[in-house]
Amino acid sequence: MKKIAKAALVLLLAFGMLAGCADSGKYELPYYRQAAEDALNKSLYYQNDMTVVGADPSVVYCDDESDEENYGWFFMYVTGDTKSLNVYKSRNMFDWELAGKAFAPEADSWAQQQVYAPECIYDREEKKYYLFFTANDSVLRPDKLFFNSRAEEAEYDAAASEIKGYSYKKVVAEMDAEREKYVGAESYEGLSAEQLASVQELIADFDAKSAEIEANTALDKDEKKKEIRVYGRKILISIRTIKIETVSYINGFSICVAVADSPVGPFVQYTNVEGAEGYDPAKRAIGIGDAFMKHEDMACVPVETRILPVMTQIDVNPFVDPVTGKKYMYFSNTYYKQEYIFGIEMGDSWTSDPKWDTLVPLIRNKYKTVSGGERTDYNETRDIDEGPHMYYDSVSQDYYLTFSFNGSFSRDYAVAQAIGDSPLGEFTKVDRADGGLVISSDFSWDHVAAPGHHCFVNYGGKTYIVYQGLYDRAGGTEVQSKRGICVDEIKFITNNDGVRLLYANGPSYAPMPVIGSDAVYRNIAEDAEVKATNSADGADASVLNDGLITYTLYHDLVSEYNTKKGKTEITLTFEDYRTVRSLMIFNSKNLDTAFEGIKRIELDFTKTDSDGKTVTGTAFIKDLVFDMARYTTNWGDGVEESARPGGSVAVEFDELSVKTIRITIDSDKPVAVSEIFVLGK
Repeated sequence: MKKIAKAALVLLLAFGMLAGCADSGKYELPYYRQAAEDALNKSLYYQNDMTVVGADPSVVYCDDESDEENYGWFFMYVTGDTKSLNVYKSRNMFDWELAGKAFAPEADSWAQQQVYAPECIYDREEKKYYLFFTANDSVLRPDKLFFNSRAEEAEYDAAASEIKGYSYKKVVAEMDAEREKYVGAESYEGLSAEQLASVQELIADFDAKSAEIEANTALDKDEKKKEIRVYGRKILISIRTIKIETVSYINGFSICVAVADSPVGPFVQYTNVEGAEGYDPAKRAIGIGDAFMKHEDMACVPVETRILPVMTQIDVNPFVDPVTGKKYMYFSNTYYKQEYIFGIEMGDSWTSDPKWDTLVPLIRNKYKTVSGGERTDYNETRDIDEGPHMYYDSVSQDYYLTFSFNGSFSRDYAVAQAIGDSPLGEFTKVDRADGGLVISSDFSWDHVAAPGHHCFVNYGGKTYIVYQGLYDRAGGTEVQSKRGICVDEIKFITNNDGVRLLYANGPSYAPMPVIGSDAVYRNIAEDAEVKATNSADGADASVLNDGLITYTLYHDLVSEYNTKKGKTEITLTFEDYRTVRSLMIFNSKNLDTAFEGIKRIELDFTKTDSDGKTVTGTAFIKDLVFDMARYTTNWGDGVEESARPGGSVAVEFDELSVKTIRITIDSDKPVAVSEIFVLGK
């Protein structure tokens, strides 16, 4: 920052010459041009460099002042190696540092593989952090079966446990007994005709397999006994449990929860075993070898309610309704495709039994509502709706079920929204043409790909979206790229039907105002009265400081200030002098209306000199060039260029007490300005 230091000296000298003057003239303001990627002033800006490798982010902010160690920090949990879950900490959601291993499964835990999609929530009453996540239990369940109830599952496991201890001699003896009972029988008490036929077929399979093994000359006597024993055990389990209806699964995902006193953990898998120390009969009874929420839990819910005969859960999102204080859980089903997202009301505690009779499907892939009928205009290329996150808007009193669609490695992975009037719906998706996408990319871009699987973070009166993106920013449709974490501000817009909608100032690629408790400056442009000349369409100049940056190409609900060719002057006036440190003038989202630079910036200032006298004047910056190369696509091979939206002319200077700012653009073509940020106090 040598440029900054030199500039400050020149400015101080200029102000020194103003001593004793009631009103000074205009003075050129030394400044630093925030353009080079390697020169980011982190006290003012951040940019989405994806410094954390990971996916499926969940962020909590510690606002508990009694927690001296963690107060004022953001904590983030991401999918990593799928064997455990790491936690990162940051003061600004940009510079993340590894805080440690949040959760690692114990040796006897069911959650041994594909541990991913963490969601952390802090319970203020219990002063506990609950970490929900998805895992796959197929390591411990090689038979890969779903059951219609936990009771049937327990019955099956008891039989399997007994039979798996049988010796070769015991297997042969038991198969002889089964053969005597069932072979040749036309009926058998307690079995249906279909079940009897299945048993007879299983016995025939064993006999055929045994004969094949005995005839294998490559095996010695002991090896033959071993293979017959193993196969016989499998057959006996199937015979003894023939009345239990099962479904073989493709993926056995379930939901787990771990608990900690601190956001950094270590989180310990929740268990509550009768007879064990600390057992609470009011909580969900569960051992370490079982999931917190699994298919068998939901099997008692009528099919017409849960829609799907098999339900495996991924991407869990816990939510506390700010209106009622009730707890809810949302998840995507992944058997055999991720077609639905479900919601369920939880008990009084996160570890109480969920209220199973409240389970309900909320949204359906490709359709505006669960019932089907009208399709969305999302261009859904995959049977995937996933990564739900609930948001409540106190203004509209609506509930926003936000979710990602298409594959997470597809460039068109995006976050959309459905709106309902209660936590469990009904919900209706909003078309992208009507503003339904919260954040998305475009196939014409080469700088951002696959923004999705998100969470929301409230901080400092603002809302932010934390999401994943592909490191291969210009990758193809199904690039298996590593993923990294990004963050952008969330605003509200109103569409042509008068509906309030979530809208992200992103996915951003350029510098943005820094976030967090260490941020000295914020965007104060919204506090100013704005006027502008040379409008091409009579637009209200208020679009220049409404806090909304134009990104999406699917609609124009977020307006730019369109000018005619020639000179345009934009004036921002504060009620009183404000301390200003930086200006950011955002360009059009369209390359054909992008301005090439800023002709002049003037700042009417006041200053107290060394003698205590008030000095006023006008400081100016002239001839700023927009970095067109940085903010233009670069596909090559004759592909038409397009803008990388969100680029700005950003300048920083020493603190200046300013009341009025004038920005002049002089262009030989019509141009548009998306937004103006003033970073100040």
